[in-house]
Amino acid sequence: MDASLSPALEDYLETILQLSEETGSAKISEIARKLKIAKPSANQAINNLRREGMVLQERYGPVYLTEKGRSKAQEVWQRHQIISSYLQKVLQVSPVVAEQDACMIEHIISPETLSKMALRLPQAVAGKQPVQLLLSDLITGQKAKIVRLGGKEPRVKKRLLEMGLVPGAVVEVERLAPLDGPLEVLLKGYHLSLRRDEASYVMLELIPED
Repeated sequence: MDASLSPALEDYLETILQLSEETGSAKISEIARKLKIAKPSANQAINNLRREGMVLQERYGPVYLTEKGRSKAQEVWQRHQIISSYLQKVLQVSPVVAEQDACMIEHIISPETLSKMALRLPQAVAGKQPVQLLLSDLITGQKAKIVRLGGKEPRVKKRLLEMGLVPGAVVEVERLAPLDGPLEVLLKGYHLSLRRDEASYVMLELIPED
């Protein structure tokens, strides 16, 4: 979870994403109605998201997700989908209860638990897109394909690219040092050591276990 966003703000992003996909935009009144809150509370939350660079809104106009906001909203929605599907398909929880529980669990679940859930589900169940996680979120033995490099430091991205961490490459986590120590990964037959902050730049698609 992004440390700068509360669970409530994550819910707002998720709601804006859903409304945007349904109608093309998200009005404050629609957001408030969907979340069952008052419009002044919704306005305050949208202002907070705007300060975080997650949304855009002209005065009294609809709310639009920025690229940063859409990426975060999709991440939250995907967590919800994986959890809900796991509860229903694997644990046989009723759809209504699964949705309610997913709404609570999605904000506190660990990357390790989420990835284990995802690997128990077919891609079609886990979501329309393959499950994506950061390299820093993977656990020992997991394999994944690099999708893209993010982050704010160009020098770090350049170093990662020079190491061969390019989109399309497959990595496998060999070892995780304790206490947020470095990750040991296998890439094209080579053994690499990455700091956790470097690994957080690398977005991956999980490769299902056989």
